[in-house]
Amino acid sequence: MDKINCNVIGDLLPLYADDVVSEDTKRLVEEHLAECGECRERYQEMKREINEDIRLKAAEAERSALVAAKKKIRKKRIITAILSCIIGVIVIAATVYILNNIRIPVAYEKDRFKLSVRELDGVECLYLDYTGRVYTYDQWEVFDGEKLIWYLDIYTTPWSNLFDGEKDNTRHELLLTTIGRSDSTTPDEVRYIEGDILQMYEPSRDYDKMAEDSVLLWERNDGLQFKTESGTGEKKSQ
Repeated sequence: MDKINCNVIGDLLPLYADDVVSEDTKRLVEEHLAECGECRERYQEMKREINEDIRLKAAEAERSALVAAKKKIRKKRIITAILSCIIGVIVIAATVYILNNIRIPVAYEKDRFKLSVRELDGVECLYLDYTGRVYTYDQWEVFDGEKLIWYLDIYTTPWSNLFDGEKDNTRHELLLTTIGRSDSTTPDEVRYIEGDILQMYEPSRDYDKMAEDSVLLWERNDGLQFKTESGTGEKKSQ
């Protein structure tokens, strides 16, 4: 068999290096490389280039995988941070809402409550003078079949107690209604609720129990005088 020249071997070397030649071709190339130092050196250089290319591709793949992993981790951290912020805002908002909506009823103390009729801009008005902490107060009109009764409830909240800055000796002047005018309703009694305030929201109210769970603050008579548990007084001008 004629010997294969170096040009043919040079064409076969890339295929040989990739191991995609037949067994016969492989044997011929190896026999030539065993005898030809120039082709052997060319093959070795080719192998070095192939190995370097493989190494570079592997390094690039590793770098790409690392970059992708870092991006994924960063994305998770950003999402976690955003969710944490959202949860934090929700928790704070819920806490503020709860602290603003937990009612702390103000207990009745005789010295802190006083109703009086006073004039404001020439109009007679019914006032409640209260000394203490107040967040707000509720007022219900109830007709028990005989009398129109106003039930009052004053309460604070944990939030107002913490941040409103009011003290136990803060004086409040609460205007309840005008008196004796055609466009105003004058109650027969004004009572302060000491018992369960939720009974005011019940469709069918127990009027006797409501009266038992309240303190009479003011009672109307024909002369528009007021009468409390401590006695009867005249109207006062302001």
